[in-house]
Amino acid sequence: MKNQELMAQACEDIYQTTGIKPVIYDADMRVVYAHPKSMGPFCTAVRKIPGCMEKCLACDQEGFARCRESGDICIYQCHMGLTEAAAPILDSGVVIGYLLFGQLLSGNCKDQICARIDGMDQVFDKAAFKEKLALLEEISDEKLRAAARLMTLCACYIRLNNLLGVQQENLAMHIAQYIQKNLHDSTLSIPSICAQFGISRSTLYTVSKKSFHLGITDYLREMRLKRAEELLRTEDIPLYRVAEMVGIPDADYLSKLLKKAVGKSPRQIRKENQYNR
Repeated sequence: MKNQELMAQACEDIYQTTGIKPVIYDADMRVVYAHPKSMGPFCTAVRKIPGCMEKCLACDQEGFARCRESGDICIYQCHMGLTEAAAPILDSGVVIGYLLFGQLLSGNCKDQICARIDGMDQVFDKAAFKEKLALLEEISDEKLRAAARLMTLCACYIRLNNLLGVQQENLAMHIAQYIQKNLHDSTLSIPSICAQFGISRSTLYTVSKKSFHLGITDYLREMRLKRAEELLRTEDIPLYRVAEMVGIPDADYLSKLLKKAVGKSPRQIRKENQYNR
């Protein structure tokens, strides 16, 4: 089965077993897969209220940030009072995605949510809103804890089956090889590297910092300059050609970058090499 089919099957199995909707996000907090795909009637209605869509997204981002910092499951209440649980999907200590169980009615929060609805001036048909709320099944604390444990197993399944892209332990090596092979390409960029490996910007940056000890932009520039310096020391070719071969078409700009990075102009680098022969 393909990754998307495996992911769909996992989400459907979770929903059929627990009745809880799972949503898988990538590292940039974009939805990768959800089952059911449509949002429940209560949350759909909430997001139509002016300003509430932004509050819903902010709650998700805060939950993801908390579980990313702790490396563990985070259970929290959204701005309307529904319970949600977020778990990081980790690979070699790097967050490659998130698993969210949302739109849960737990504990004794129904009365609190009804009170919030009554206090919202934007909601004109409060009775209809409460009818949609009543459609949500209440989940016990015991079932919520069991669902949280299940989330951990699901996150491991997603990671072990590599459903969110390249294995992290090999990712840095593949990125470094790809960059070296394509240094001559002036269009080599963060978006093109992300597209090549099917990863998000934040994952690329995290892997670069962890493995190369530099942000990906700085790492790419450093590799271009190292290659340019090597060519200047070993090849008798014009500077503009060196610039083209390292993906920096502007020879003057390459000269400025080298001067800043190594404290020497291209001419000085060449002369130094001649003296050392």
